[in-house]
Amino acid sequence: MAHSVSLSPITPNQIARLIGFSDDPELIDTMGWAPFRPDEAERFVQAIETLTLPDCGDGNPTTLCIIIEKAQIPAGYVTIKGINRDKTKAEIGIAIMDRRYRSGGHGTEALQRAADYAFNTMKLGCLGLTVFPSNTRAIKAYRKVGFEAVDLLRNSWTLPDGKQVDMLLMELHKKIDQF
Repeated sequence: MAHSVSLSPITPNQIARLIGFSDDPELIDTMGWAPFRPDEAERFVQAIETLTLPDCGDGNPTTLCIIIEKAQIPAGYVTIKGINRDKTKAEIGIAIMDRRYRSGGHGTEALQRAADYAFNTMKLGCLGLTVFPSNTRAIKAYRKVGFEAVDLLRNSWTLPDGKQVDMLLMELHKKIDQF
């Protein structure tokens, strides 16, 4: 089967393209951020590299661009952040920012590839992520990859309007026969 996505280190040009999608109402709703202006590349990178899990480390984040293979178009990102070498754990974040490529399995494939990289190249044993409980599409994709809900973090995320909301904590543990 041909791969539909590849991952590569994110470039400034790709960041600029992705920022252009940040005002999409669906992204605002599911990511809990304020849209980014074209000159806010640094704020964008800070936002996608912000930790939401309490027991992560301070290892340097790895941010990768999700490239749609057929079109060679940057469509989103995956960030492996908060690397805790002692616990062999990190947080992972993902977004398909270009709406044309949502609901086509691209995010699921990108997450599988990123998990493979985290487990086999970075030698991690566990990936955690947080998601709004209302983001059922993302939760479904995370479950396809093998993530399981482990906790509800009450009032753990602050929206741009200052409101505190709950986040669902999901984890994926490397299994001997996995990846």
